Amino acid sequence: MIKNILIACSLIFLISCGSSKTNETTTTDTTTKASVKPSDIKQRNIEVISVEGTVLPESIKYKNGKLYIANLGDANAPKDGFILVANADGRNPKKLFEGELDSPKGFSFLTDDIIIIPDQVNDSSLLGNIVLASIKDNKVIAKLEVPNSKFLNDTVVINPTTVAVTDTGANSVYFINVKNNSELSLANTATGIVGANGIALIDGILYVAGSTFGGDANGGNVYTLNTDGSGVTIWKDRKLGAGALDGIAVYNGLLYVSDWGQDLANGNASVWAYDMNTKNVVDKISGDLSGAADIDLVNGVIYVPELTTGKIRKIDLTK
Repeated sequence: MIKNILIACSLIFLISCGSSKTNETTTTDTTTKASVKPSDIKQRNIEVISVEGTVLPESIKYKNGKLYIANLGDANAPKDGFILVANADGRNPKKLFEGELDSPKGFSFLTDDIIIIPDQVNDSSLLGNIVLASIKDNKVIAKLEVPNSKFLNDTVVINPTTVAVTDTGANSVYFINVKNNSELSLANTATGIVGANGIALIDGILYVAGSTFGGDANGGNVYTLNTDGSGVTIWKDRKLGAGALDGIAVYNGLLYVSDWGQDLANGNASVWAYDMNTKNVVDKISGDLSGAADIDLVNGVIYVPELTTGKIRKIDLTK
């Protein structure tokens, strides 16, 4: 099944991956299908933030000076996923919601305290739950099972009462109603988004990274749609990189998308940058990146959880 294959690959990569330096310098790769101007070639310092206790980190958020990391945990054990919170430098890690989550992925903050989490159950059904939880109380508030879901993956908050959730396996985006930060319900569904993975809200429009992770070789495009689920359109019709797209974010007029790379192999991952106006690729950050999952981009800094190595990477775009 999709999830089991992905986790099996991750475990193989975890065993086979070698050591890496704490800081690496990388250059833009100009051998992409879309041209990259020489003037856009930059050197990027890719740092490693050491966070003890990460187990298959799939998603990350930087919030109020702290890192929050969704960990899939043991793929063969039920309720073994968790959210790890640590200082920005990785110190003082603490596990949240132990025994409550299976395989939490691209969560979002509704408030400084309340988060919403797509959680895939650890069995062959591939069904998933949307979980509402309080960081302050370390407590799950509510769960909503999404019927016929196949691989819940990422979320974005549209407004305080509406959250969009991607389903990579079902090629869909679900719209979830949140009532009083205590109740969840399914409002509607947008379909036809092949391998719907990372999702971002940019100037009132949803951008979705379509991925080959859904089992469809036609994945790897970027889609847009309205916040009511209408108007699904392929924003970029050329497959990006290897098509194994994951996280998506915007900064300074550029759309950044993480890509696991050819054959999902360690060292092949990249973070691509699109010009939002021309839709051209203008940058490719690569080097020693591996299993680049659901990124966060805050104040010009990209945080990359490496699912296959367990590392957290930091790329400062402002330098």
